[in-house]
Amino acid sequence: MFRRLNEVDTIIVEYPDRLARFGYNYLKEFAKSLNVSIEAVEQNKKLGPNEEMVNDLISIVSCFSARLYGARGERKKKKTNNELEKERQVQNINENNNESNIDKSKRQTEINN
Repeated sequence: MFRRLNEVDTIIVEYPDRLARFGYNYLKEFAKSLNVSIEAVEQNKKLGPNEEMVNDLISIVSCFSARLYGARGERKKKKTNNELEKERQVQNINENNNESNIDKSKRQTEINN
């Protein structure tokens, strides 16, 4: 996004938190240093510093907990896939053993006849 920022004069967003959940003011100052203005079409109600910090912390915790739960889901998928693969291998071994037993019994029958 910032690679070609020198080609832009203005960045327009609907709400400031659509550009960044937290650290919006840092982005705005960075853009200003490159002579780019950031304009928000809709302004949220003005929050006090404590309320703003609480909202930022909630956003951070929500983001990281979503990543954590997503990672746990991926681990469960891998575990399930590994278990299924082991079951398939055991089933293949059993089928091979059954086939070899059938072959042995056919041979025995042929020898006896």
